[in-house]
Order: sequence, then C-alpha cells, then structure tokens
Amino acid sequence: MEMTPDKRDLILIVDDQPENIHILYEATAPLAEIIFATNGQDALAKIKSSQPDLILLDVEMPGMNGYAVCKAIKSDPLYQSIPVIFVTAHHEMENELKALEFGGIDFLHKPINTAIAQARVKTHLALRRESRQLALTRSTLHSIIHHLPAFVGYWDASFNNIFSNDTNGRWFGLTAENMLGLSLNEVIGKENSDLLAPHIKQATEGHTATVEFNLAVADGTEMSVYAALVPTLIDNQFNGVVLLLNDISELKATQNALHDEKEQLQVTLNSIGDAVIATDIEGRVSYMNPIAESLTGWYQSEVQGRPIEEVMPLTDSSMKYPLKNPIYLALEEKRVVGMALNSSLRRRDGQYFEVEDSAAPIRNQEGIVKGAIMVFHDVSEARAMALKMSHLANHDALTNLPNRMLLQDRVESAIFNAVRKKEKVAMLVVDIDHFKIINDSVGHSVGDALLQSIAKRLKHYSRTIDTVSRHGGDEFIVLLPEFNSAEQVAQYASRLMEVISEAIWVNQQSYVLSSSIGISLFPDDSNDMEDMYRHADSAMYQAKQSGRNRWQFFSTELEAQVQERHQLEQYMHHALEHQMFEVFYQAKVDARTNTVIGLEALLRLKDRKGEFISPAVFIPFAEENGLIVPIGQMVMQQVFEHVHHWQQSGIELVVSINISVVQFKQPTFLESVHAALLQHNVKPEGIEFEITEGVLAKNSEESRAVLAELKALGLQISIDDFGTGYSSLSYLKRFPIDVLKIDQSFVRDMLTDASDAAIVEAIINLGRSLGLKLIAEGVETVDQAQALLAKGCHLMQGYHYCRPMPFKAICDYIQQASRF
Repeated sequence: MEMTPDKRDLILIVDDQPENIHILYEATAPLAEIIFATNGQDALAKIKSSQPDLILLDVEMPGMNGYAVCKAIKSDPLYQSIPVIFVTAHHEMENELKALEFGGIDFLHKPINTAIAQARVKTHLALRRESRQLALTRSTLHSIIHHLPAFVGYWDASFNNIFSNDTNGRWFGLTAENMLGLSLNEVIGKENSDLLAPHIKQATEGHTATVEFNLAVADGTEMSVYAALVPTLIDNQFNGVVLLLNDISELKATQNALHDEKEQLQVTLNSIGDAVIATDIEGRVSYMNPIAESLTGWYQSEVQGRPIEEVMPLTDSSMKYPLKNPIYLALEEKRVVGMALNSSLRRRDGQYFEVEDSAAPIRNQEGIVKGAIMVFHDVSEARAMALKMSHLANHDALTNLPNRMLLQDRVESAIFNAVRKKEKVAMLVVDIDHFKIINDSVGHSVGDALLQSIAKRLKHYSRTIDTVSRHGGDEFIVLLPEFNSAEQVAQYASRLMEVISEAIWVNQQSYVLSSSIGISLFPDDSNDMEDMYRHADSAMYQAKQSGRNRWQFFSTELEAQVQERHQLEQYMHHALEHQMFEVFYQAKVDARTNTVIGLEALLRLKDRKGEFISPAVFIPFAEENGLIVPIGQMVMQQVFEHVHHWQQSGIELVVSINISVVQFKQPTFLESVHAALLQHNVKPEGIEFEITEGVLAKNSEESRAVLAELKALGLQISIDDFGTGYSSLSYLKRFPIDVLKIDQSFVRDMLTDASDAAIVEAIINLGRSLGLKLIAEGVETVDQAQALLAKGCHLMQGYHYCRPMPFKAICDYIQQASRF
C-alpha cells in the first residue's frame, strides 16, 4: 500500500545552481518537506538545525564540494545515519565508487529525470523510515530484555552462549560479556544441568519445555524459578535455544501460605464444634464439614449441587411449620441473618434437633456476593438445660416447690384478680416447731426427708389455684387466692396443722411434728406481698411466743410488737458500736461459811431513758439476729480483763461466763478464747464457761471436741439451767462437765411444790454420784438456803446473798465479804 507523505520527513537539497534546486524541488516536493542550501557550510548548518531525513547533495560546488560535505556528515555520530544521494553530471565509474567510499547510498545524474528522482527519493525515504522504526524496535527490545526481572539467554545449536541479558551477573555470577561463548552446562552448573537434561532434550527435538525448580544463585541464596526452554528452528531444524528463568520465590511463598491457610482453615472447619455448610449464589450446597454431616445425615460427597433446603430442612420447634433457610435471606439481603428462634433441623433419618446460629454472604475481592455460608449447632441440650435452669431459678431445690421469686409473681397476679373480683387473698407462713433441734440431733439427711414429706402433704392438701412455696430452712408459705371469709382461712390453717402433725416415717423411725402458722390477709391488713409476708411472719412469731402448735392472724398489736423488735435491733447495733453493754457480776456463795467462791458475769443494757432492758428480751433477740457473737466476744474481753485485775490483786475466784449456742458453734470460737487468755494473761482455772443443754444436743461429737479443747486449756465447764433441756442425761458422762447449776424455777417452789423438791433432790443426788459440783440458782430466802443445805447442796447464788452489780460495786462487795 502506498503511503501518504509523512510531514515529519524532511529533505535537504544542496546545490549551488538555482535551476537544479528548482528541478529537484519539483521532483521531491510531493514526497516530503523541502529545505535547501547553496554551499557546503550552509548545508552543514541546516543539517545541525533541522536533522533532515534525506540529503540530495551536489558533487561540484565551489569552496566545499559534495564529497567534503558527505565526509563531514559521516564523521559526526549524530548525523552519520542520514542517507545521502549524490547529484552529479559525471557518469564515470570512479566517481561513483568515490561517492560510495564517502558514504553515499545512491546517485542522480544530471540532467535530472523527474520520475527517476521521485522513485529513488521515495524508496530511500521509506528505507529511512523502516530503518528508524527498526532501530526504535531494537532499542525497545534491548531495553525490555535488559530490564526484565528474569534471565534471558540464547545458546546456539552447539549450546554456546550467544546472548544474555544478565549484565550484572546476578544469576550465575557471570556478566553477559563474560558469558559469551560459554556452554550452557558451564553457566548453569552440573546440578542444574542434570535437572534440566530431559527438558533440554525436549527442546532439541523442537518442543518448548517448562519446569519449576530451586536454583542456587550467585549470592549463595536459593530461589524458586520457572524455566522455559524455547527452541529456534530453521527449516524445521534445531538452531539454538532461548533459556528464560523467572524468579517465582514470592509466588511460591504465597502459594505455600495460601495452601497452609487453606489446610488450616480446612482443619479448623473439620474440628470446630459447629456445623458449617457453604452454598453458591443459588443456594446449592458446595461444602459441609463433618459436624454438618453428623447433624444433617448427609455426606459431603452426596450434597454437591443440592438445594440447601433439601440437605438442611428447617421447621419451627413444634415441627409443624417449615421455615425458610437463612441462607436465602443472606443471599437476597446481602447481610448476616440470624436463624429464627425455636428452629428445628430434621435430620435425614427423621430425627429432630433444636438448632441456632446464623448465615452470612460470601463476597469476592470486588465485593460481589458469590455464595453464602451457614454456621449452626445443636442446642437441644442447651435449651433443655435452660428450661431446667428456669425451673430451678423459680423452685426450691429440695422440695421442688415454688420459691420466693415465683411466689412473688403468683401474689401479684392474685392481688390483681382479687381487686378486679372484689375477693380476698391470704398468705400463711408455716414454721415447723423445734425443727432445728430435730435436724441437728438426727442429721440433715433425715431433716431433708421430713421437709420433703411436709411439702408433699401441703401440696396435696391445697387447691390447684393455691401456691405452696418454701423459702429455705423449715419455713413454708402458702398463698390462698379467691376466698371470701377469714373463717375459711382459719379452717384451712387448722387442717394444715393436723396434716403436719401426722406421724412421718423416715428410716423406720416415726417423727411427730407440730407447726406455728401466721396469717395475713389482703386487703384487710396488707397492700402488697412485702406487707403480707411481714405481717404473716409477725403473726407466726407471735404464735411461737404463745406456746407454738397454733395459728395466729395478724393484728395491729402484732405490728406494734414487730416495730418494737425492729427498734430494739437498731438500738442493739447502736449499743454495741458505742460500747453501751455492761458486764455485771453476781456472787456465788458457800452457804456453810458465807464465803464468796465465785462470780457469774451477767450482761446488762439500758434503754435511751436509762432504764434496764430485761436480758430475757434482748439476749434471745441477739441470738436470733446473730448479734450475740460480737456481744459475746465483747463480754469475754471485759471479763478476762477484770479476772486479770483480781488475780493480780491476789483474789482467786472462778468467774463464769454464759456462752450462747450460736457463739459456741462459731468456727473461730476456740481461737478467740485462746487469744483472749494470752492477751489478758489470765490463769485459765479462774474461768468457767456456762453452757445450756442445747449445746450438748446439737452436733454432739463436735460439741464434745470443742469442750475437750476448752478443758485442755484449763477452763471449767458448767451446765446452766439443768433439768430444763431436751436431751438425754447420757451426756453427763460423755462430756467433760465440772458443775451442774440447778435452775431457779425448781428452787423457787421447792418449799411448796413436792415435785420441784423431788427434782432438786434428784439433781443433787445425780451430781454427787457423778462427782460434779452443784450450784443452786435463784436462792432468795433463808428457808430455801437451809433446805438446800439439808439436801447436800451448799453452793448457792441468788438475791438472798447478792444482787448483780457492776465491776466497781462487786469489787467492794468482795472486799467486805472477805472481812467476815
């Protein structure tokens, strides 16, 4: 195809004859842009400024002829490639040879033939363009090859190196220049040659061969390379081979990392406890892990391409209604979608599992959703456990009755309905009499069995609309909704007491129990559950105070008593904090000589008006609310301090301290006693602990161990209020006891009541036969003292000898008594 003139082509016409320039211009103007010069110097200047693509140069010019101009052009590297056509009137062969020697490429003979001139100029311009393009291509190819991050080398048919782009010798320690002529084996080394031998043979047979291998390069490191051996063929015969080496170390590292990551992901998916199923964009299964196989009953090899709803059919927990698989929602909405609540999976074999979790879309690098993944797990046991925990949270563990939390809901509902229907609601607090003593004496397992039997009886006797609950210990609460009169509640309470009092058999042993019941009514005396419970509890407490085994309705008088108890509790906390409790002492006297042989420490407390509060009121209350422990510790510290004072003064008395059952059961009791003895430097034989029979009845083995420790410390042990307890007399020989105190209730009426006199005499005889000391309490008259002496009891305590006194007064009393 004939090319149109390229405006970039430029022809320089050099001639000193204007008519020749004109002729040449007419011949070449259609082919390129034309400039001209009329002498050699002008021509060289034009060449430097314009760099023409072709020069038409006249030979015969004055001054500097055409040969001189051509010589100057060819001697300059910048311009020597510009083609020169000589224009001459000479036709001799020697002139043409001379022109060629100076670098000319063609001749135009004068006179100029326009057609011939055009044809030759056109040809040489085309050649010039092709040469320039070829040079550009060659330069580009050279640049590319030498800047490739790969090795390119060419070996001829004899495997001698012809070319290499490794100008710096990076690959094999040989620069391209030093590599020329070396054999392939010499360059790449024997180990690599042996490895490439079969592929080289393949190349010699005319086939391109590729291989990946590890290559030790010049700097001593090893890289992974991709090698290509490309044969060159001439007439279908092997003429050489191009070796291309590409460093793929990073690629291999990435591939290895991806492989490791894939393997790790696969191991993770196969070992996690959750089931995993992946699908394509249409919800067809593409992958499932072993847990998913187990839960669905399908195998990975069977599910490829199956719809997710076939492999994982979901229903609601009732197993009646099919559910849409979250996979489809994740694909449609392109977001994470949680599984519907109470979802069940129907396994392939028809078995159902409660399942839960979520589905999420899978996106490619461009963020386009390509599929989805479902992660789920079996929650059948968890949901069953949740139901069980919910039941446990609302029911008592021992009796399975509703607890306080569930009772509150039932009370609120009952009150709401009572207001709407104008009915009443009753709450009964039922407490088993003396249950703690029974529980401690026969063991907790028997006690638990008794409580379970009572719970069944209460439940059986109640209506379906009633609620029987247990709040711990031996306290039960019964809620009675929908009744109209207090008489109905009273009849019910009486029947409950009868039901509870029926004998209960545990381990072939019969137990007969009684109960105290407090009753509160809505809306008569209470507005909400808090009021109802508080009022029923107050009524129950009053029933116990009145002798137990009875029921009691709440009244305003009971409310006043509750308020008094609350105020007393606050005051006792205040008194303890501000050290308002005071220890008084009452003397113990040997009636034969009227000698003071010991003292009993007695606790006293005044109210805000300065009047004494009866110990019979505040001590039992302190035992109920736990204040007796810090109070008892305070009493021990004061008494030990006073005993130390008397011992230092040479007064040897045995001072007794009353130890509460609650205080005695404290794990730190022994430690506190030992610490107090050391702190106050007291001789232990000057201390006597008075305990009640209740201490011995509870956890007898533990009690005996504690008493043995106290005896080992050197303290004396006495039994207070002997004869009023519940336990067997066998403890008198099983426990390390020193003293029996005859209770004042027997002493008070021994002169007028034969039974009391007989009891006193029996206790004295028992004590003497066991070698125990005897002290009679509550001796108020001479006649009582003489009667006791006559029966053989000579140690006495009571108003007849001494009233309780504070420390300073008892000190004065002791000094006065010692004078006689």
